[in-house]
Parts: sequence; structure tokens; C-alpha cells
Amino acid sequence: MRKLNILLATALLSSALSAQDIYATFSVEAEKKSSLVLSSTGIVESVYVDVGDRVKKGQVLLSLDNDELESSVKLAQSQVKLAELNLKYAKKSYERFTQVKSVIDEGQYDQYSSAYERAQLELENAKVNLVLIKEKLSKTILRAPYNGQITGKMIEVGDGVSSAKMGTLFTMMNPTRQKLIVEVDEKYWKDVKLGQAFVYSVDGIDEKLSAKITKIYPTINAKKRSIKAEVAVDSLRVGLFGHGMIKVK
Repeated sequence: MRKLNILLATALLSSALSAQDIYATFSVEAEKKSSLVLSSTGIVESVYVDVGDRVKKGQVLLSLDNDELESSVKLAQSQVKLAELNLKYAKKSYERFTQVKSVIDEGQYDQYSSAYERAQLELENAKVNLVLIKEKLSKTILRAPYNGQITGKMIEVGDGVSSAKMGTLFTMMNPTRQKLIVEVDEKYWKDVKLGQAFVYSVDGIDEKLSAKITKIYPTINAKKRSIKAEVAVDSLRVGLFGHGMIKVK
């Protein structure tokens, strides 16, 4: 009986130890952050934002010197209008000769039929050309991909941009939502689970905060011998550090 009690006590002690809260450190990162580039080559003509500016999705941040492309767009638009006009007259001629097809020379009818088909193709080609030039023009303008805040600016008016290098022009983030990047000793890799509560402290806030683990990284950091997890939060400053305890059930 005494032996059984010892075994039960040992099992209870082992269970209590395995259920201990796990100490972890963390850093605060933006839930969404981006390095913005252009896939076009040219000289920066205008920069419209600076570090710290709040931007809306689609807002123009920067534009290259694109006068030549703007002229090409106008020319392509004129070519579309001309092609539309040519098609209009080619169609009228084709329809007119279709009505008298039985009393005219077949070769003459084929000429108007071919002219109508060519006019259709010319209009399609003109439209495709206009789309391609507009796409080239759009690539000389950098727009914000989402509502956020500019966190870095690596470009100035007059600087060159290369599509081959694809260098970062701005960095930005969504400041309204953050995530804690939580680090835990690798020995707890079996104990950390999704949905567990993480109770943590941040400098400047007196009370303890709590949120749940939303993601666990599948690999172990070979240098730090640690595992990482994420906790979704808001109203914190990106770059803060802190520590807390993962509540193990």
C-alpha cells in the first residue's frame, strides 16, 4: 500500500511539473509589413510621402519620369479611335455588298469581306497595344497596397530606379494590428499549443495583458535553440520587447 501511495504521489508530482507555466520572451511586430518596389526603370520625378505618413490603399507614393509613356498612351488611344472608324466604314461596305452578293463579281465581294475582317483585327490589335502601354505607364507609379503607415523611405527625387535590382523604395506597415513573436526554449516544443493563454507584461503598462497563441512555427531556431509562436494583439508599439508566461493546461 505504501509503495502504491509513493507511485501515486510521484505521478501527481510529475503531472504538476509538466503542467507548469512556460516562461517566454517576445517582441512586437506589425501584423502586416511590406517592402515596396517598382518593376520599372527610370528617374524618380516625384515623391509624395515621408516616414510616418499615414496612407490609404491605392494612394500614389512615388512616380518616375513617364512623359514619353503618357504621350504613347495618347497616341495609342488615337489609333484605337481610327481603327474604330475604319471598322465602321468597312462594316457598312461589307453589309451593302452582302445584299447584292448574287449580282456582283465574287472576287469584288471577297475584297470587301477581307477588308472588314482586317478592320476587326486592326481594332483588336490597337486595343491590345493600348492596354500594354497603359500597363507600362502604371508600373512607373508606386501605390500603397493597403491602408497603413510609411516606416522607411530609401529614395529621393532624381534617384534612379532599376527593374533589374528591384531595390526597396519604401517600407510600410499596418499599425492598427500587431503580433507578439514569442520565443520559448526548445525543450518545451511539445508543451506549447494553439489556443493557450499568454499572460505578459509591457513597459509602460501596469496591468498584466493576456491573449491566445494563434500560430506556432514548425521549425526550431538552430542558433537560439528556441521555438517561436505568434500572439495577435493591438494597441502596442511595434518594436517593444517583453516577457510573460504561457499557461499550460
